[in-house]
Amino acid sequence: MTQVLLGFVGATLVIVLSPGPDTLLVLRNAAAGGRRAAAWTTAGILVGGLAWLAAVVAGLAALIRSSEAVYDALRYLGAAYLAYLGARSLWEWWRTRDVRVPSFPGEVGSDDGEGGPVAAPSDRRGPLPADPTALEKRSWWGWARQGLTTNLLNAKFAAFLVAFFPQFVLPGMSRVAGTAILAAVFWAIAVLWYTAMLVAIGRLAVWMARPRVRRGIGGLSGAILVVMAVVVAVGH
Repeated sequence: MTQVLLGFVGATLVIVLSPGPDTLLVLRNAAAGGRRAAAWTTAGILVGGLAWLAAVVAGLAALIRSSEAVYDALRYLGAAYLAYLGARSLWEWWRTRDVRVPSFPGEVGSDDGEGGPVAAPSDRRGPLPADPTALEKRSWWGWARQGLTTNLLNAKFAAFLVAFFPQFVLPGMSRVAGTAILAAVFWAIAVLWYTAMLVAIGRLAVWMARPRVRRGIGGLSGAILVVMAVVVAVGH
């Protein structure tokens, strides 16, 4: 049993640490809404992953994979949602392309030394929003819903789990009991990985809150999400 568990843990580490839509979504939302957004997005992802693992243990995920119509419907919905999130990020990136954010003394909102703001430089392009450095405001459920929906609509993840778990059989246990233990190990590793990711995001919070960095991460993640959506839609 020890050998099986060690093999399973090693394979799971490779899977969990591989970047995918979930990881990209956490980074995207961390840039858009800060650590709080990343934490709630992660919570939604982990709940969605737990639901899929429970479906694997109960045999429901295999039923979904065996029905081509259900699987394709789930896959197309997942692709559409990824495309929607990516398009939103790209639109925000494009919308703020001409915004110049105050970043040094002499910009709008800085003090002139006599208690008054300094006038804007004459070469400023485009209108400046009231608070261009503010992080996106959204309820906890708004962030969590994105993580949960992205994970629940990930048909390829479900199909992978259905093919992955039967490769590891714990001796002396029934299929359901053995799969349940392996699912618990899988989820625990995912929790540890996302916790480490949140700690790293916390340490980089000040850097990620910089407007240029936020905009860059938003644009890049948006483009990648759209590409992932296309891959999911045309894949089998």
